[in-house]
Amino acid sequence: MEGRRRVRMEGRGPLHDGLAEVRARLQEYAERGVFRGLAERPARRGRHEFTFRWLAPSPFTLSYDSASGTLAFRDLLPNVPARSSLAGALRRFVRGRTAVELPPHRRVDPERADVRCFVRRSALSLEVVAREHHHGYGVNRAVNLVHEIFMHLHTYFPEYMWENFDAPQE
Repeated sequence: MEGRRRVRMEGRGPLHDGLAEVRARLQEYAERGVFRGLAERPARRGRHEFTFRWLAPSPFTLSYDSASGTLAFRDLLPNVPARSSLAGALRRFVRGRTAVELPPHRRVDPERADVRCFVRRSALSLEVVAREHHHGYGVNRAVNLVHEIFMHLHTYFPEYMWENFDAPQE
């Protein structure tokens, strides 16, 4: 057995604990009325997908990879060209969420999770990679960060919100 790695099967051990924590945190948001219609799709290739309605007319999808602790909102924001000023501003905003100057409830603690965003095919995606035993924290940070991104867009890029999310023009 020397040199062999033990492979944990899903349903036991840390992988299952992380998934249970992610499910519980998302369910808490649903029970508080933050999300509507929370549903989980069957896992594919180790990724669990949760869909829910929240800040926009169309549903959000949060994928969770229990092996890596990655929580991802793929294609979160449509129509964001990779080299646009909007993409640059959002990258800076997301990077800035780890700044020690931010209050703890708004900050992503680098000791507990990493955060990044990227653009592919003109759609911005957001990833929070939670460290071991911090997957519940990762859910909280991912949800709060998406909310902060939407508030940032409403304030600094209202035209984007009008055109892509049918936001009121008030």
